[in-house]
Parts: sequence; C-alpha cells; structure tokens
Amino acid sequence: MGGIGKTQICLKFNDEMADQFAYVFWIDTTSEDTIVQSLKEIYKKISTSGTSTSSFSSATVLNWISNLKSE
Repeated sequence: MGGIGKTQICLKFNDEMADQFAYVFWIDTTSEDTIVQSLKEIYKKISTSGTSTSSFSSATVLNWISNLKSE
C-alpha cells in the first residue's frame, strides 16, 4: 500500500485532533525489529528517568498502553 498517503492522513489527523489525546504513538511496522524498536522508544519515555532498556519487554509497554484511560 505504498504511496497512497497513509502518513499524510495520520499527520493531518494528529494536527487536527492532538488536543483530544494525552498520548500519540508512532510505531514503525515495517518489520518485527522496527516494531520492537518503536516500543523500546515508548518504554524509555514512560519509564522513570535512569531506567535502562535491559528490563524492557514489549508486553510491558503494550500492557501500559492498553490500560490508558481517557482523561
């Protein structure tokens, strides 16, 4: 589905609706490795400062995301 404007649609949606969401995640789904790397980046942001990624697990991040509530 390359070249049909998916990224532009997402960026436009984010611009217009950003005040409706507490978090916006951009996850590269090109491969399993890029998904894991994107989740690691989220983990770094949600973890307390100084937390290393050695304790990272995709399940932890996905669980945190699934427990987010609307504010």
